[in-house]
Amino acid sequence: MDDIRGVANKKKVNKNKRFWRQRFRVIIQEESTFHERRAYFLSGRRLTVIALGCVLSVAVVSYLTIAHTPLTEHIVPGFVANKYREDAAVARLDADSALKLLSVQEKQLNSLKAILRGDILVDSAFVGLMNGSVNTVGDGDLPMASSEDLQLRGRVEGEDRFALRRSGPEVAMAIGFDFQPVGGAVSDGFDLSHGHFGVDLEAAEGVLVHTVDDGTVLISDYTVEHGYVIAIQHRNNRMSIYKHNASLLKEVGELVQMGDVIASVGNSGTQTTGPHLHFEWWVNGQPIDPSPWLRLGS
Repeated sequence: MDDIRGVANKKKVNKNKRFWRQRFRVIIQEESTFHERRAYFLSGRRLTVIALGCVLSVAVVSYLTIAHTPLTEHIVPGFVANKYREDAAVARLDADSALKLLSVQEKQLNSLKAILRGDILVDSAFVGLMNGSVNTVGDGDLPMASSEDLQLRGRVEGEDRFALRRSGPEVAMAIGFDFQPVGGAVSDGFDLSHGHFGVDLEAAEGVLVHTVDDGTVLISDYTVEHGYVIAIQHRNNRMSIYKHNASLLKEVGELVQMGDVIASVGNSGTQTTGPHLHFEWWVNGQPIDPSPWLRLGS
């Protein structure tokens, strides 16, 4: 039995060897006349090489077609095009910038709230705001200024520059203002019971907004509720705030004089129903009705 199996295996091996060495002739003939048109001489090795070459060619063509055409996005699972990668990188940078701006805006708003409550001296709050290091109430003490900073601050205050609290003698009755922010009538008055700390002045969109007195820009930024807001600190612990503007023309720290254009009337923010100027007047950290100093309808 073993001899029979050995003979069969030997015949099989010899047959395989003959296949690789044996030459084949492939003839192409005309069907009607059987006239020989072409003849090809092949062998087992040549057939194998041709088959492998065809497979390799198909693989290369398929790879180039998929790698360098839009088919990649539809065929390759999880593939992300370069343009989407670039868009994602830009979006990530924009998000980081937005988070930083929101952080700065939150610090400014917290500082303004603390100033209006009278928790922080105006001069200290403004210097901290300019340095980006203001701490709200409960966050710790304000950082101590160095001797060089104290000397510089004293010299600046002596020259009547950036003096936010007062640079001259206090005037007992100087709590109002002389210049009108816009020439429009009051559409919604001062009402502390409803949280309306100012008055709404009628004005068309794009009308220029003027500062009511000399001072320094304390806030110039965008908020979700009040849109573009600008706040100016005046002498004698007075502050004016202008909300819902279309654009702001002054930056934080700029000195302004009475009547300077600081913004334009708009309809920005969520708490607005139409173009107007919301104007607030704060004295000694408390909001007061500015109507006595407004020339209504002028």
